[in-house]
Amino acid sequence: MNTLKTQYRASAWERVFGGDLWILRNIMRRFVSVFMALIPFKAWRHQARENLDRWIIACNAGKIAHFVEQYPPVKSELETVASLVENGASIGRFGDGEFNMCIGRHKSFQTYDSTLVARLKEVLHSTDENFLVGINTIQEERDLTEIWKKFVVRRGNRVLKLLDHNRLYDSSTITTVFPQQSTSFEDYITALKLIWHNRKVVFVVGRNSRFFFEKELFDNLRCHEFVYGPAKDAFSVYDELMKQVMVYDKDWLILIALGPTVTVMAYDLYRTGYQAIDLGQTPSKYHKAKYGSLYPADHPLFESNPL
Repeated sequence: MNTLKTQYRASAWERVFGGDLWILRNIMRRFVSVFMALIPFKAWRHQARENLDRWIIACNAGKIAHFVEQYPPVKSELETVASLVENGASIGRFGDGEFNMCIGRHKSFQTYDSTLVARLKEVLHSTDENFLVGINTIQEERDLTEIWKKFVVRRGNRVLKLLDHNRLYDSSTITTVFPQQSTSFEDYITALKLIWHNRKVVFVVGRNSRFFFEKELFDNLRCHEFVYGPAKDAFSVYDELMKQVMVYDKDWLILIALGPTVTVMAYDLYRTGYQAIDLGQTPSKYHKAKYGSLYPADHPLFESNPL
């Protein structure tokens, strides 16, 4: 197990403006916006922003290395998938959106809600044997995407405080990180599809959200139905959504894509006897990995129900 080895020494900027440099970053964002507006060509603006991001990451190499060193151990994607298939386990996944909510920030699809934050932390600290708590599989720095490196620069130390460094977590990237080689990719998708093989499935998704039904991915279902929530602020109608889902018998598999609300819903459904899985934007990630685009060219964007 990983244990805390060193203490990160905060920079002078962090000591003045706080660990996530919120005030300073807002000032810098406005300055950069003005600067970018002066660049005449879109390609040049894009390149300038990429160079700025790389510079910020390079300046914070020590902070990123510290984050990786202190990060708790996480199972591989295949190990987590195996638990879902063989043990009928449920899973709630924590990515940057859930961690942002836990530390007081939010994104456009879910406004800050103190009750949701409390519930997310409850799930994060759950030790139920057959409910998996998933976080990003990070074993070394190359496992961090550029987006995650920027997230670590802003929020890394605060995220570390939320985690149990002596716990073995499951992987949250089971449906977002796919093998690059074609044979490995096909083998992994075959393993992933075993989760819902010949199962009756309820998809709980946001109406007009980014979720779409990928037929290649779900061609082995016995049958499926949809329960729709709002694409934004789904937690505001949480009780009603739970009632709609619990109309179904407990032999139905529940696959959910509703922002941070998913994590709490998967946990509550698990506790009532369902197998519930935080699916996220699996279809679009799958389509991106296989075809290079998030959505099929002939598919109406954001269509949820194929029927």
